[in-house]
Amino acid sequence: MGSLTVNHILLSVVCGAALLSGCSGDYTPKEGQEAPIGRDDARKRGYGTLFGDDVLLFGATKKYDPSQGSASRVNHHLWQASLDVLSFMPLASSDAAGGVIVTDWYSTPEKPNERIKVTVKITDRVLRSDALHVTINKQIKKAGDWVAMTADPKIARDMEDLILTKARDLKVKAGK
Repeated sequence: MGSLTVNHILLSVVCGAALLSGCSGDYTPKEGQEAPIGRDDARKRGYGTLFGDDVLLFGATKKYDPSQGSASRVNHHLWQASLDVLSFMPLASSDAAGGVIVTDWYSTPEKPNERIKVTVKITDRVLRSDALHVTINKQIKKAGDWVAMTADPKIARDMEDLILTKARDLKVKAGK
């Protein structure tokens, strides 16, 4: 039993030495050789993609474009138009990078027992109708409690149309 423990220790030392010897070496760049670049620099150069030069997993484009800024996953005309159209409602949250705007509950003075909450999702950099999704949640006050109701889908479509029209106008004014 004692020799088995000594053999295990000896084997561990030999394996450890073999592993450590693989770690030795001079990895500094040779004359004329470029130093390795980090992951962020590689992304900026367009390297290191999984399925080609400009496509990342799930189809998002990967080419680095400094003019796009940090909120480059959404069309800025759609984003600005959405904020303009929803400006009469209080915002609960907005995420420019993710393309999501959520309003707080809003009631009109004419209908104080009815309120709506709007969620806008922008899913693309391109100004297209299928890159914009508006969801409207509606509640009605019954016996002092707010009860969820189905909102008319036409209202959401009308709001999408308003946002798209405003976004097109913004794009024309910007000359792009």
